[in-house]
Amino acid sequence: MQKCSHIIETAKLRTSIIYEPRGRAREYSELAANLYRGCDHGCIYCYAPLATRTKRDYFHQPSVRSNVIKKFKEDAKKLSELGENRSILLSFTTDPYQHLDVKEKLTRKAIEILHSNNLKVSILTKGGKRSERDFDLLSKHSELSEYGATLVFTAEDLRKKIEPYAAPTDERITSLMHAHDIGIKTYVSLEPVWDPEQSLALIDKTYEFVDFYKVGKLNYNNQQNTINWTQFKIDVISKLNELKKQYYIKIDLQKY
Repeated sequence: MQKCSHIIETAKLRTSIIYEPRGRAREYSELAANLYRGCDHGCIYCYAPLATRTKRDYFHQPSVRSNVIKKFKEDAKKLSELGENRSILLSFTTDPYQHLDVKEKLTRKAIEILHSNNLKVSILTKGGKRSERDFDLLSKHSELSEYGATLVFTAEDLRKKIEPYAAPTDERITSLMHAHDIGIKTYVSLEPVWDPEQSLALIDKTYEFVDFYKVGKLNYNNQQNTINWTQFKIDVISKLNELKKQYYIKIDLQKY
């Protein structure tokens, strides 16, 4: 227990890129890293501009963080020396496989650094096929890796409107299937829930090749007031139990 506390304190005070999320984000991962500032997917429900105190238009013009790989490598080395065994999430306030990463390839470098330090990596993306570029790394060290996709819509016309520059939902689902087929642990983030029926349908479309589901409600958008969250919580738990899937219901949905 003392060693764990020491790791937490060190991660908070002496690392510059890998950090400990707070609040709702911490429910998904106790460690995370954002290699870019901003994201070019343009999702209108995104909480990150508010969380990073960035104007939305500016946030959608992403950039590489200064000396990010050098700092990331230093952080990974420190955590490895401490015997850290928690997964490091890529990413919370940006997407590791947004279009900018096709050019910069920072996510691949980060995965290689984590694996070389015997550290675990958890990918969360809406990048679809763009993310498959690094499946060779994730499958080579499957014991240190998991791959997740955020899924929100089954209706592609609505997806284009709300997530205009993210990969199509079917493309993300295909990437999940490919990851599973080559032995990578997979999960789906059903958050935000924009339309309960579509979220439930996404479980039906993916449960055969998804190992774990993380479910949270919509926040920071008026659409959340149109949804019966109590009924959705009942329905989603019932479906996941019926399918015998592992899952986590976030606290903001648990309270309903």
